[in-house]
Amino acid sequence: MLEESDDPVVKTVQPSLKTGRKWKVTEAVDEAKECLKMKKVIGQTQTDRRGLGSTTAKWWSKTGGKEKRDMIIDEIRNKDDSTRVQKAVQQPQQGQWTHWDTAI
Repeated sequence: MLEESDDPVVKTVQPSLKTGRKWKVTEAVDEAKECLKMKKVIGQTQTDRRGLGSTTAKWWSKTGGKEKRDMIIDEIRNKDDSTRVQKAVQQPQQGQWTHWDTAI
């Protein structure tokens, strides 16, 4: 939120956020931004059984303000969910719920 400010003094302020050892906020946000920019380069792809053009895509370069923050939060959340599912799939007994259609 501070990085998107119009004031140059506010842009330069970097607050220290204590999150623990395994997760760094600045790294996660930077990675999410790069991923969103890469999605713009790749373009819209088909997902699930829906065809191309059935959903509207939000592009990083065409949004601003709150929409960009929401996109970053969603991207971080999606990445965390995918890593959680990957860990569950790697565990044969605990990861059996990934094969159920209704659980996901």
